[in-house]
Amino acid sequence: MSNDLGLDRSGNGNNWTVSNLTASDQVKDSPTNNFCTLNPLYKGSSATLSEGNLKIMTSAYFATGTHSRLTGKWYFEQLIQSSNGGFIGVTDVTADQYAGNHLHDGGNNTDGWGYYKNGNKLRNGSYQSYGSSFTTGDIMGCAFDLDNSKIYFSKNGTWQNSGNPATGANPAYTDVNKLVSPRVGHYNSNSPDYANFGQDSSFAGNKTAQGNQDSNGIGDFYYTPPTGFLALCTSNLPDVDIVPSEHFNTVLWTGNGSTQSITGVGFEPSLVWGRGRSHGYGLGFFDQVRGATKTLNGYLNDAEYTQSGITSFDSDGFSLGSTWGNQSSRTQVGWNWKANGSGSSNTNGSITSTVSANQDAGFSIAAFTGTGSNATVGHGLSSAPEMVIVKNRGASNDWHVYVEPLGATDVLIMNLDYAKSATANAFNSTAPTSTVFSVGSNGGTNQSSKTMVAYCFHSVDGYSKVGSYVGNANADGTFVYTGFRPAFVMIKSASNSAPWAMWDSKRDIDNSVVENIRANDNAAEYTSGSNIGDFTANGFKLRGTGGDVNSSSGYTYIYLAFAETPFKYSNAR
Repeated sequence: MSNDLGLDRSGNGNNWTVSNLTASDQVKDSPTNNFCTLNPLYKGSSATLSEGNLKIMTSAYFATGTHSRLTGKWYFEQLIQSSNGGFIGVTDVTADQYAGNHLHDGGNNTDGWGYYKNGNKLRNGSYQSYGSSFTTGDIMGCAFDLDNSKIYFSKNGTWQNSGNPATGANPAYTDVNKLVSPRVGHYNSNSPDYANFGQDSSFAGNKTAQGNQDSNGIGDFYYTPPTGFLALCTSNLPDVDIVPSEHFNTVLWTGNGSTQSITGVGFEPSLVWGRGRSHGYGLGFFDQVRGATKTLNGYLNDAEYTQSGITSFDSDGFSLGSTWGNQSSRTQVGWNWKANGSGSSNTNGSITSTVSANQDAGFSIAAFTGTGSNATVGHGLSSAPEMVIVKNRGASNDWHVYVEPLGATDVLIMNLDYAKSATANAFNSTAPTSTVFSVGSNGGTNQSSKTMVAYCFHSVDGYSKVGSYVGNANADGTFVYTGFRPAFVMIKSASNSAPWAMWDSKRDIDNSVVENIRANDNAAEYTSGSNIGDFTANGFKLRGTGGDVNSSSGYTYIYLAFAETPFKYSNAR
């Protein structure tokens, strides 16, 4: 390996001359396989990272890995270089990790599992006797089996408490059933610790490299990973089931005041949500279940009406008439989702619905006629929706939004900037199931004899994510892990009155992503420095304290995101 440092493997002879580098400065990463590192966007405020984000120096703070997993068996190591010891473990990346402006250690938050310097294991702030203490020079290991919800810890190659990850015997904990990421840290700002996720068993030259590999023959570990446990790297991530651009895409155009066909979507869209950029307004919502020319304005509570916005849904886009979405010289944006055409009858609920469903992508459109009393509606998906957006087509009622992280009683209103409100009769205080969602007697979701439409979404690994995060009111804002580089993100505060903010990677092709459109008003696109954020290879990072996204510490924000590229193949910009 050391002889290859600086070598051009293309055969073109463009070799580099090595200067002030040694074999320990070279890691296993390549253009086709990237290993987990410590995430500079997701760490305590006093933590300093170096050595390719594998070395951490800090004072009572911690750093989280760039890879998060919900399934699989994984292994990583940490070299302790502080007599004050440290911490190794995993943490739920969707939990509240912030207290003030510092990051909790993984075992102290509500969903963290760890092994502490004094030999105790740590969960939910509770210490329990477990194994040997550790100090300077020790190498700690962590094996977490997410298929069986187990986690194990080792010291210098010996699994503690007679644990055996390969056989499943004697785990430290048996409830690791969240989306988790590695977490390491320590309590001495004068001494570093070093993480190894499979790229460098010398720990930046502090140990003699051992060259052990995982069960797939990948990596460079000091100790051999347990049988069946893998390095956290992109080559070991599962292939994604769908190509994002075949199910969601954003297109931009300039109106001509007449008619035109918009192409470049890449599929025949079942739902188009259009907005003006230069002058506000725009198309609104058009879908194939309700039919072309039938529009709903997302920022108004108006009933559905007919206009020549979209006159047809085409194989690679849609055709426009001469109204709002095509006024002369005005720039526009359209977000497009693929379902399954005009839909078919669904009798899973107590109300028969017409459903256009794309089960692979976790998206469906359901149209039904309200009954005015508690009922269920079939949604056509293979698992329960995490977000359901409902609009009364036949009357002036608000857009009601169910979001799984808030529960079935608290509701958001998409055409208003209100905080969540307890509206039990909107979704009958009942969470959706794998076949139906519930509606109550609220006119916005189930008015008697009125036609209704619902847009249903659930998360799909590598493609979409419905979730929530907690703000920290700091310019070094919360990092939100999605598992992909976003193409589109919509955010709403559930804790206070704040707009529904929307960004995408077509209007803003590089970081920082600042071109904001608010779903609940008819204003033009605008740039706000207080709301700046970055789209990263595995999520998004907030860079401001604006009310739309991060105004107050402890506030809960919900989001809906779609992928440009899955994490397995994505690169940050």
